[in-house]
Amino acid sequence: MEPETSFLTLAEAESLGIEHDPPSRLACQYCGKEREPLGVKGPNGKVRWVTFAACGCAGEAEEEARRDKAEKAKREADAVKKLLRAGVPMRFIASEIRRPESLRFIESLGERTGRGLYLYGGVGAGKTSEASAIVKTVIRSGRKAILTTTLSMLNEISKGYGDSEGKDISHFIRTDLLVLDDVGKENANSWAATTMFEVVNGRYERMLPTIYTSQYSFPELEKRMSRSGERESAQAVLSRIVQTSTLVDLGHIDRRRSR
Repeated sequence: MEPETSFLTLAEAESLGIEHDPPSRLACQYCGKEREPLGVKGPNGKVRWVTFAACGCAGEAEEEARRDKAEKAKREADAVKKLLRAGVPMRFIASEIRRPESLRFIESLGERTGRGLYLYGGVGAGKTSEASAIVKTVIRSGRKAILTTTLSMLNEISKGYGDSEGKDISHFIRTDLLVLDDVGKENANSWAATTMFEVVNGRYERMLPTIYTSQYSFPELEKRMSRSGERESAQAVLSRIVQTSTLVDLGHIDRRRSR
């Protein structure tokens, strides 16, 4: 951290006998009062006038408050844009963490254990909301995170093979945190199963954390993923999910309807 600059007022320069030129004069644009010049002692021992002290009048204070409010609004807008780019849905931008397992997961991120969460629950149980809140916290810590449905991820990877607007598979493998929302809703064909395995295994080998949300239990998910006959790939994916995930049961109460 750089040390704070020590400014000299005109009165101080005169009382200390430090050489200086007459400072410029500047009136406050809000009240008209003359502002006090401030200077610094240069290498030649002479005071160089560099700025003026704040006036402290009501008009200046109101303008400073307005600027602070505008800067805060810009920071908040920039933060929202960053979350949207990460895949957090607008509906869940204001989500807050509810589960102690989520807090423990965030606290362990620096340990590079590769462990993640499996947020399991029925429709409307709050899976995406909880995952979004985790992503918010992770991004605020300076790490990179992606939240996407498995179906959207597979579509992006598929587009990436022949379309510059698509995402390369490494985009999902290498990010600090990947959240795969609604696992089990994706297609179960050979390509989807193989690609899903590549992503899950790539992160598994790099010991990068992945969060999964699903309305299916582990046995149900294996059946869903192997429903087109890709049982071997489904078992390989599920084995890695089970090994690296803390199961968080969010229940089966539809919070949307209960409101």
